[in-house]
Amino acid sequence: MDGLLNLLPLYTESVEGEHNLGQFLETCRAHQSFGELVANEIDLNHAVGVINAKLNNPDSRTEGALLLDVVITQCGTDTFTSNCVLWTQQVMRLLHGPSKVNVGPTACKVLGKLLAFSSQFPELSRQLSTTVISQLVALLCEPEFLQKASITVHVLECLKTCMKYYGNPCGTVKGTIERSLLSLIDWDEMATDPSLRATWAACMAQLPSVGGSGSQGAQHRSNWIEFCVQLVDSIHGTINGMFRNIEELKTQEASSNPLKLPALQHKNPMVLLHDQQRRFINLCAALVLLLTEPFPVAKNVPIDRLLAMISRLLALNSKSLSKTARANFEQLTLASIIPDLQSSVLDVLKSLVAVCRSQLLTRATTVMNLFVQVLQWTFTPLDRRRVGVERPYGKLRSQVYRNLCLWVAASRSACGLGKCVDVLFSQLLSDILVHRDTVQLLTVNPPSNGKTTKKGKKKMDTPGVILQKDDLKANADVCQMALQCLSTILLCCGPRIKPTIHKEVQEIVLSILVEIMNGAELNTILPYNDPRCRAGLYQLLEKLVLCPSPQWPAPLNYASAVLNNGLNDPNLEVSTRCIEALASIQSIVRPRGPTLNFAMEMKQLRSIQQEAPLLNGWAAKMVEPSLPTSAPSQPAPAAMSIEKPPVVAIDQLSTPPRRQFAPNSVESTVEIRQPETSPPPSKRLSLTKTNGEHNDDFLTPPMGVTTISSESPVKSPRVMTRKEALKVLASAMPPQSAKEQSPNPPKTKQTKNKASPARKRPLDDSKPTAEPLQEKMETEETDNGVDELDDTLDDMLASFHDVPA
Repeated sequence: MDGLLNLLPLYTESVEGEHNLGQFLETCRAHQSFGELVANEIDLNHAVGVINAKLNNPDSRTEGALLLDVVITQCGTDTFTSNCVLWTQQVMRLLHGPSKVNVGPTACKVLGKLLAFSSQFPELSRQLSTTVISQLVALLCEPEFLQKASITVHVLECLKTCMKYYGNPCGTVKGTIERSLLSLIDWDEMATDPSLRATWAACMAQLPSVGGSGSQGAQHRSNWIEFCVQLVDSIHGTINGMFRNIEELKTQEASSNPLKLPALQHKNPMVLLHDQQRRFINLCAALVLLLTEPFPVAKNVPIDRLLAMISRLLALNSKSLSKTARANFEQLTLASIIPDLQSSVLDVLKSLVAVCRSQLLTRATTVMNLFVQVLQWTFTPLDRRRVGVERPYGKLRSQVYRNLCLWVAASRSACGLGKCVDVLFSQLLSDILVHRDTVQLLTVNPPSNGKTTKKGKKKMDTPGVILQKDDLKANADVCQMALQCLSTILLCCGPRIKPTIHKEVQEIVLSILVEIMNGAELNTILPYNDPRCRAGLYQLLEKLVLCPSPQWPAPLNYASAVLNNGLNDPNLEVSTRCIEALASIQSIVRPRGPTLNFAMEMKQLRSIQQEAPLLNGWAAKMVEPSLPTSAPSQPAPAAMSIEKPPVVAIDQLSTPPRRQFAPNSVESTVEIRQPETSPPPSKRLSLTKTNGEHNDDFLTPPMGVTTISSESPVKSPRVMTRKEALKVLASAMPPQSAKEQSPNPPKTKQTKNKASPARKRPLDDSKPTAEPLQEKMETEETDNGVDELDDTLDDMLASFHDVPA
């Protein structure tokens, strides 16, 4: 918008306008009013003059900093380079005045932008390095700025910018920076303000890059590995302090050069334990960003040290500590904070996987076992679960599934599933089940003498209703992450997973989706009232079709019907996910060529069906059967019965019975068929008749089709000649009546075991030498040497453009 800068004097020259300056600056930011594409040179120079005048005046320096915050990102190169050093010096004066704590956030924000943009120009960087940087860093490390969280986070952001873009000039004050950062490690505000902790950890991650880089970055590389080892040893020391009374945990000796952390001295062991917990979480946050943040040189990651530290803490769990006979208040408190400690360690493991990737393949079994053991101790038995009740350790299990997705995507089929595949899938399937109470209560009011109405009928009381408090969002996060983890595992390792697991996953997924398709109330199938869980379920069904087991058929027919019904989901994101899934399976539903899959042996399929499921029948109690079964119908159970019908299995759908549907029901319009399987060897099409004769219909290919014999090498494709095509068409034509025959029909005679040398079949070269007896027709030529059959079929052949003349 042109001319907006003409309003600047109204907001800068009057007292009333200064109160609305922030709103005006937001408008300028939206319209890019100080940019070269909008503002002309005269207006921009006038705005720069106003800013410089405001910065030179101590009373209006704050308004000048607010204007400068908008101008820095929009002004051109010439304007920035000519005023950068002056602006930096003027804004630094805001950190010296008596109101530095109040205006400090604005000053630090503007200084950070000035330093980031100035690093792109060597001449500006040289001037700022010699005149400003060391003074600014010393000013930011003053204790006065590190006592209030509202200003500390902005001070740390500015300090991080100095270390990132001016690491070499900051080398002279590296010790001051390190002492200031370590003094904040036990600050109470770090535990309540995640943004403050993240900014502090980012500053800690920049410490190895402070100072000279040396020859080809050798000094930076040495600084990084040294600082990483110091962090790991400091974490070990914190673990030693927290678990000093736990005999099951061995003490880890620290190195001779750990971080110089302040000593923790509290007489109350509970307070001391919580301080150590805070220190442990902060150190892990610094280690995470040290691993993931970019570094000027290649990192030499100590993988074994990190895995040893992670394994040491994940070996403990809250249940084992709280159930010991000698458990006291200290151990109970320690057991209560273990989930938070393991959450921080899992973040370290996630960063290690993201950085190293293929370098961890030799330790794949160890990494997978770390995930599985956390899932095992956080598992809630199926018989202790309740509908609409959040299960314990849900946040930790969700984090494990999220990290497991990253590990499987990084390592693919070499992720180490071998020995723990059954345990892992039992944990995953238990989190996607629909839990149903095993006892159903029916309240029946006893007969009573109700009031009599005017018509002489007794007025019955309203039947009783059982009300239950349910959390409709319970366990939705865990279910959504478990579905995503299953989809990732099937995508990367689907064909390598046992067919029994594929079968069980198909049974659970299809039972839930068909129940939704049949119109079940979403609030009765928790947690699938959450759109994220339904979208994850459709995604898992897609992966079951795209990445099946070679020994078990994919649920293609079911997926087509279920996904088409999912297009009507009330949530738009879920229906969009179904559209994507349908588009991805179209190549399987309508293939462009014949399948390359081999036939599945029925004996092998029956042995897979007879194997025991991972959940030992619990899926039958958790999932309501919705698919048609081949078993005869049973009478309805009694009111107080606690028995549940068995879950519908895929193998039970081989011969579904005929059912009666309501006129408007979903089942009357959607047919769910059994999965398509390749025919067994005994039912394949045979090219030989029962009496030993070959069937000419199979032996004679259509026109333009290349035939390949298994007894001869593959030949280049060729188009049939005209005589060969005529013979094929003649054999396919119906016989003519006596009246329709030509007056001079061709003379024919029947011969046996004699092939025509002039009309040799296309497949004669591929036939074996010992041919069975066949009856063939040999057509004789007339006296003029012309085959009359060619003349009678010329009109018919005129439409076949692919037959050569």
